[in-house]
Amino acid sequence: MCGIVGVVHRDGGPPVSNDVIGRMCDAIRHRGPDDEGRYLNGNVGLGIRRLSIIDLAGGNQPISNEDESKTIVFNGEIYNYRAMRHDLEARGHRFRSAGDTETIVHLYEESGPSCVEHLRGMFAFALWDSTKRSLLLARDRFGIKPLYIVDAPWGIAFASELKALVAVGLTARELDWKALDMYFELGYIPAPHSPFTDVRKLEPGHTLEWKESGEVTVRRYWDLPSHNGSVPQHVEKHVLEWLDESIKAHMVSDVPVAALLSGGLDSSAVVAGMAVAGERAHAFTARYHGSGSADTDETPLATQLANRYGVKHTIVDIEPDVSKVFEPMVRALDEPHADESAMPTWMISQAVASEYKVVLSGAGGDELFAGYRRHLGHLVGTYYNRLPGPLRRAASGAANALPEPRNSALGINRLKRFLRTDDNTVPERFLGYFSRLPTNDRRQLYKAELQSQIVSTSGKHHFSKMYTRGGSPTGLRAALYLDYKTYLPDDILALSDRISMAHSLEVRVPFVDHELVERVFPLPDRLKIGLFRNKHLLRQVLRPRLPRAHFDAPKRGFVGPTASWLRNELREMLTDELSQERIGRLGYFDSRTVHGFLDDHFSRRHNREGILWEMLCFLTWHRAYVEQPMAGSAKP
Repeated sequence: MCGIVGVVHRDGGPPVSNDVIGRMCDAIRHRGPDDEGRYLNGNVGLGIRRLSIIDLAGGNQPISNEDESKTIVFNGEIYNYRAMRHDLEARGHRFRSAGDTETIVHLYEESGPSCVEHLRGMFAFALWDSTKRSLLLARDRFGIKPLYIVDAPWGIAFASELKALVAVGLTARELDWKALDMYFELGYIPAPHSPFTDVRKLEPGHTLEWKESGEVTVRRYWDLPSHNGSVPQHVEKHVLEWLDESIKAHMVSDVPVAALLSGGLDSSAVVAGMAVAGERAHAFTARYHGSGSADTDETPLATQLANRYGVKHTIVDIEPDVSKVFEPMVRALDEPHADESAMPTWMISQAVASEYKVVLSGAGGDELFAGYRRHLGHLVGTYYNRLPGPLRRAASGAANALPEPRNSALGINRLKRFLRTDDNTVPERFLGYFSRLPTNDRRQLYKAELQSQIVSTSGKHHFSKMYTRGGSPTGLRAALYLDYKTYLPDDILALSDRISMAHSLEVRVPFVDHELVERVFPLPDRLKIGLFRNKHLLRQVLRPRLPRAHFDAPKRGFVGPTASWLRNELREMLTDELSQERIGRLGYFDSRTVHGFLDDHFSRRHNREGILWEMLCFLTWHRAYVEQPMAGSAKP
């Protein structure tokens, strides 16, 4: 696991400065504290910060082929590299190292940009071909590893994190309000967008080939299966075998591997699978404190699972005092990112990283096996949307008038989201289920002079584009497909990568494995959701392995009682950051609307947890990434 950076000037451009690559590497030192490497050759500069996990002594980068005409910097892990290496050696390729990175260089010699199609793992890499005078950028199928790009008239630059581009002035830092409006709708910015107009993210499952003339070719090399799969006899047995195989593949490491464990099915399945494979990994569980924390405590379930498999178990206490960690956490996330699980993820990553470099997570199980409430909502909503428009509008109005009782605020909030949905297309309806702020409310958030710059339908257009690109799937598959293309890569995986790597910790995700997904995703909807019950298939698969209590527990998710904390422990911090003076100085937002949201939340008229957390994250990010002085430019 590493962090990569690079700058390539167009033909005739000046040499890339060693100092520029050095400063870019320094900005992401946390991603690779063990080693640094650079490749400088005229108008080409590549850099790497390395976290040593495989081939500890010999895997330093950049790595080149035999005649040094192809050079790579690589971030990630390739789990099938040993089999590919054996085949490449049989074809006459000579290796200098024992790790996975060099395998990609030789695959490229054989297959060119199509080499990515052979890789099983998580990755982002840059490969300079001095013969073709071209740069190949690639990102794994699901977007587990990040890659930011600046494509400009002077050339191209890339980095694992946005902060490396900011550090050397490769972005003008002009805010992209089309992207930011999607942030205030979703809580994250979907690829290929970024918060800045001149920076883009390479989409998951894509390659970008840049030639020295400035020609750019972007290609999608993978997508989720579109066919309907047959159901094998004893399907539960097969699914368990497939899952175990993925878990075993993700355990390949030259350093010890730990595990994240909640009381949920996904992380419990990973810990149990590791134990079955002979690895009783040290498991870490978050325990929340402060107001509202009793409803989020999963430690009894986690402890029960750990005891069943004889696993060492550490409970990490999560306190609602974030005064010391909030700004570093926001800075680590690179973009405005308002997933409330960031804070517990920060604290548990810090605890795990004090002892380990690698940890396995259960992320991705909900997308594969239909674990979110919105998956049920999507199926029910198909019928609800057939009701007459006036009846649906009346139901939405009645729901919005409901107060939010202390013991059921989240339930009422979900009901309001479901009933307010008044869109006819599948992607619009699905977007409405987890949109944090409807279009009309969002427009009122911005000052009048900013509203003219914002296209409030950007989120709908993005979801519709993803849906159409995927062949307009139907039923449950439509919801799962959209989650794979939006929420999973741009929220869950992005947050996991930035927060863990801020502590030099690699998170691996066995549920997000293309061989497993290609087998399970095509299975019929009826297997995945039972009679109004999420994860029906996974529950059947795991019944022999998990304690009974795990199957009866409510779904909680890896978030703390944020709504309650914002009304209590975090109230002073929130009101200070959202003060009229601060809002007025920035000039983006209508202060009356902002303080209306505060009043709604504090009085419990409406749960405004989502937009208030978004505002808190955005304003803190803005101070760190926009209000700081501009760095000296690395552009020619």
